[in-house]
Amino acid sequence: EEITTFFESIASLKQRTILMTAYAAGLRVSEVVHLKITDIDSRRMVIRVNQGKIRKDRYVMLSPRLLEILRAYWHEAH
Repeated sequence: EEITTFFESIASLKQRTILMTAYAAGLRVSEVVHLKITDIDSRRMVIRVNQGKIRKDRYVMLSPRLLEILRAYWHEAH
């Protein structure tokens, strides 16, 4: 409930999307800001993190709710 209230209080969709991606996928901020659209695989429901900690590539789970938020941001930004 507190997390929901926190995210709802962020006015900017871009900032909310960045923070929700970091929280939902367990990513560092530096990893989130380096994500590309090609890193999101909605068929397999994973996010590819390139050169994360210790310069290793890895995959993290993509929740259906986070996918909705990312798509909403994409539609508004483009």
